Amino acid sequence: MAKHPSKSAAAIQRLLEERRQYEAWLARIKATADSAPEEVRTRVRADYEARLKAVTEELKAHAEAARHLVEQRKENLLELQKKEKAAAERLAETELRHEVGEYDEAQWSQVHKDALADLGAVRDELMDVERDIKRLEELDELVKAKPAPASAARAPAPPRSPSPEKRKTPIDELAFLKSVTDDEKNAPSPRRASGAQYQVDQDVAPEAPVDENAPVEKTLKCRECGTMNVATEWYCENCGAELAAL
Repeated sequence: MAKHPSKSAAAIQRLLEERRQYEAWLARIKATADSAPEEVRTRVRADYEARLKAVTEELKAHAEAARHLVEQRKENLLELQKKEKAAAERLAETELRHEVGEYDEAQWSQVHKDALADLGAVRDELMDVERDIKRLEELDELVKAKPAPASAARAPAPPRSPSPEKRKTPIDELAFLKSVTDDEKNAPSPRRASGAQYQVDQDVAPEAPVDENAPVEKTLKCRECGTMNVATEWYCENCGAELAAL
């Protein structure tokens, strides 16, 4: 049979149970997403997380005792495995004796019931011990695990070297380039295909500029008084008689 646990072992088991309980409650909070307002869920979750952290810290204080308890549980496990084998053999023996006719139905019912109960009790103990060993080993791993290093503060990014400013073309220069380009598109090339300098054709005389201040020639004579009038007039500027075109 398994030895009764010491006070330290009992305290460790109690703390482990508390830890499992808090972990189960936290898992259920995640599973019940719509059962309460978010601020309530956040408050309850924070409470369970704080209690879980406190239990974990207390368990770390029992780390050495937990290691000794693991060794004891492993010894118990070996004993229980032997007991399990013996109980299974007794059950097989009762079944064989029943097959050959040693037990009548009343005897067989009781013997078989007792053998099954013994085997079931041993297997329950085995499961408890194996579960305890697993939990205690988890506690040992929890104590051995080093806290994750705090993420180093990010070093400030080195200042970027100022990119060379793009050369800005003054507006007047852009306008000049555009005017030159437009002139080249619309004006004839300054040189002919032969390479000679382009010149204005001398055969075509340029139009003389119109002098707006020059006097208008009067070519229409009035038949009544003989005064000369401008050809575009309808009436004589002297006597008012109607003018006839020449």
